[in-house]
Amino acid sequence: MTASGLGQSVRFTRGSYLFRQHDPAQQLYHIETGLVRLALLTPRGRLITLRLVLPGDYCGEDVLCSQHYRHHAEALTGSSVVALDPARLPAREVLALARSIGTQLRRAMDHEVSLQSGDLRLRVVRYLLELADTPLGAEDPHDRLYVRATHELLAEGSGSTRESVSKAITELRDAGLIETGYRHITLVDLAGLQALLTRQDRQEEQP
Repeated sequence: MTASGLGQSVRFTRGSYLFRQHDPAQQLYHIETGLVRLALLTPRGRLITLRLVLPGDYCGEDVLCSQHYRHHAEALTGSSVVALDPARLPAREVLALARSIGTQLRRAMDHEVSLQSGDLRLRVVRYLLELADTPLGAEDPHDRLYVRATHELLAEGSGSTRESVSKAITELRDAGLIETGYRHITLVDLAGLQALLTRQDRQEEQP
């Protein structure tokens, strides 16, 4: 049983789904470890990242107001997840759920603001730094921070196309700010990346 005693922990491998868009909504999910992405598939076949669900967060809240899930929930890393019956949640768990959804809403709003400000290169930088603070981020043997992310994931999270993101990644690499490898990007000059965003923020604050 989990620490809360409400259900068994189930392991999901990277790339597997907790649930898919239009599946019957039956359970809430509590993420114990790993990283889960909620993404919406549009009628035209475009996949849009809605938010990232971190360890300690809940997802599957559609079960509270709908008969079907309105998006996918994909494990971006190996993840331990507990499925919960919303009708059997004790008061303390309901409060934890409300706090988690509120925190995730704030993160989603911040992400939406980032999509509306700056050019694509800056949006990619913001998303890389965001992912670096999730289970997708790690340090290499030289203590350099890197992110396990594909160009497809960056495109879906920055509101662009893979081709445009690849161009932005090339520009950042040529500037000596990052290095690229198979399915990962090393943040070589973390201070330089953060400086790009700081300059943008200052420009937006000017009248």
